Amino acid sequence: MMKSGDLLRTLSLWLGLGLVMTALSQTTTPEEITNDGMAAFGKMIPQGFVNADIQVPSFQNGQPSSLLTAATVTRLDDDRLSAENVVVEIYGQTPAENMRVDLKSAIYNMTEKVLRSGERSRVSRADFEMEGDSMVFNSATSVSSMKGRVRTLIFDTDTVSGQSKDNQPTN
Repeated sequence: MMKSGDLLRTLSLWLGLGLVMTALSQTTTPEEITNDGMAAFGKMIPQGFVNADIQVPSFQNGQPSSLLTAATVTRLDDDRLSAENVVVEIYGQTPAENMRVDLKSAIYNMTEKVLRSGERSRVSRADFEMEGDSMVFNSATSVSSMKGRVRTLIFDTDTVSGQSKDNQPTN
């Protein structure tokens, strides 16, 4: 039998992952971000070359859809890029739907379209914040996962849902 504390942690993890997936599906698709942005940029970098203070914008229908910034990006080989102090800002329809991903370091495989970070990572939006010890994001399937000590904070969901407190059920 599962203890109530274990059940709460399990439910919190699944709810948090559901929020991240919902947020990603409501904004620019991750494939658009990495295909047009990081992979295209990465193929222009000579192997072993270190690029400092990188900003890679992505656009959809003439509008900004995301901005990837990194302190450094290095092309390791034909397929992989290494990045330090990475911030990905994904723009939604409204400012409340904007999402931010913070990674201390990450490896991006341009062929597999997979971004991996073995360090503490954070995904945040106006209505939630999620942190984990490691993160893997597959842009081809739009599936991401966090492992290790995962912590999810859910804030006021009114900012994204647009529902007023008058429409919410009372206890």
